[in-house]
Parts: sequence; structure tokens; C-alpha cells
Amino acid sequence: MFVGIVGLSLVFVGCAKSVEPNEELVMGDIQENVNNSADETSDTSNEETPKSDVGSNKDKEDSKDTTEFDVENYLNEHYSLDNSHFEAVSWENEDIGTTDYTVNIVPDYKEHSKDMKEKFQNAHMKVYEEIEEMTETAKQIMDELPKINSKLRIDSVNWVSHDGEFSVMLLQDYENSSIKVEDKKSSETLSQFSSQQIEYARVWLLLGPNQEIDELNVRIIPAGEPVNPHDEESATYPEEVIQLTGSRLVDGSVTYSGNGDGTINVYNVPLRFEKNVPEDLDENYMRILTEGMIENTELVYVDPGQEEDIIELIKLQKIH
Repeated sequence: MFVGIVGLSLVFVGCAKSVEPNEELVMGDIQENVNNSADETSDTSNEETPKSDVGSNKDKEDSKDTTEFDVENYLNEHYSLDNSHFEAVSWENEDIGTTDYTVNIVPDYKEHSKDMKEKFQNAHMKVYEEIEEMTETAKQIMDELPKINSKLRIDSVNWVSHDGEFSVMLLQDYENSSIKVEDKKSSETLSQFSSQQIEYARVWLLLGPNQEIDELNVRIIPAGEPVNPHDEESATYPEEVIQLTGSRLVDGSVTYSGNGDGTINVYNVPLRFEKNVPEDLDENYMRILTEGMIENTELVYVDPGQEEDIIELIKLQKIH
């Protein structure tokens, strides 16, 4: 709109330009020539001014950089999600000359945050309209914003709880995220990620059976869920636990609960229980076995680890 107004102003100035006839020229034919010359000059001005204006405006548009574009403000003005707002964290990507952004969808209220957290934790069992809407919005953001300003790139769109302790990556530009050099790595810091994302990565870095994984799956298991979901005699978890796995059975798993002080309680629970157990086993076998697993947890201090290694594992996380 601003460019259009400037263009109209320039055209108006061009049309108003005229040439005054010389007062000393009194002969009719000379006077007529002067007037014709003035008309030609005015016509020429009218024809050339818009051309110059277009070029000027294009130069102004091309010279815009991301310092003039408030991504966070734009998101909150043009995209709407009930009881939520957008926050954006940026860093300079010198490899491809863009300003990269992590966009977070943050609930406005604690109650809404609690409700959405439960839905994300159960999303593997049920489809929720709110999550579908967020995912669609994430796709629109990643597609539309770079078209508005070619100097910016959306690296990922996430949902982050009101207290910042829980997050889910909705969408990431994996293709461009694979462009990594030392300068780009050094520009990324743990401050860009939630404490939960950092914790998951640190725990796997410390205890994960296989470090060569292509994805880090995170499953939140609520208190009261059976340790062995395939046996009704199984004992149940006395607290919420987190289960980390790779994409393959050979990658193994880690099941634990956090204490909020840098330590965790590790449960010695297999990723899969044997389904075909001997028929002559004691009927209380599974209950006794799983009770032993929840009663004999190991308290482990989680080492902070190397920041670059933590960030690489965070990028592999998938919350279920």
C-alpha cells in the first residue's frame, strides 16, 4: 500500500509540470510553437515518470532486509489460533544468507496449556482437531513467509507449553536444516530449545544403547499405565515416565522419570515384552516381574554433555 501511494504522488507531480510561455514572444506563430513545445514536454514527462517510478519502487523492495520485517508481530496479526500466540527466535545463517527462525506456538493460559499437553500425549491414539489445525497453520507459515521476504527462512514450528517445560515439533524444514557447517553450528545455542527437549537429548546421549540413530522418539507414559501393556496382570507406573527409542528395535530404549534437579529415575523396562510366555508360569509371574521393575529404579545424574551433540539429537526428536 505504501509503495502504491508513493507511485501516485510521483505521477501527480509529473502531470502538474508545465512550461510557461515566454512573455516577450508576441507573434502568434511563435507563441503557438512555444505552446506546442510545452505540450510535448508535458507529454514526455507523463510518459517517462511512471517508468522511473517503477524502477525506484523495485529497488526499494529489493533492498528490504529482515531488520524491517517483524516476524513475530506479523504472525500474531495474520495467523489465528484459539487461546494461543506466536513467539519467534532468530539466528543468522551465513551459509545461505538468510535469517532463520524457530516459531513457537504458546498457550495464553495455563489451563489451555494443560489441556493441549494431554492431547499431544494421547495423539498417538486419537486425532484431535486442535492439533490438526496447528499442523496446517505450521505448513502455511513455512510456505508463505519466505515468499513475503526471501531473506528469511522458517526452520521449524513448535508447540510449547505455557511453562516452557514441554514441547512438540509440528514441522521442520529438514532439507535446508541438513546444510551444516561449523559457522552455522556455532550460531545455534541451547537457549533456542525447551528444557524438556534438552533433557531428552542428554538422557539419550548418556544412556542410549545406540548413538547412531536417525530419529529419537519420545513417548510420555502417564501414571497408572501398565508397565507391560499386553498383560492385564502387569503392575502400573506410579508416576509419569518418559520412554526414549530409536526408529529400530536394535536402537534400544530408555525409560525414566525426571526429578527436576539434574537426576532421573531409570526403570529397567524392556522396549517389548515377550508375548508368547510358557503356559506353566505362575499366574502372578508378570505382576511380580513388573513390580520389581518399578520398585528397583536407579537414580542417575544426567551429565550436561556437549552442546553440539545435544542440539543434533534435539533435531532428531519426534514427540508421540
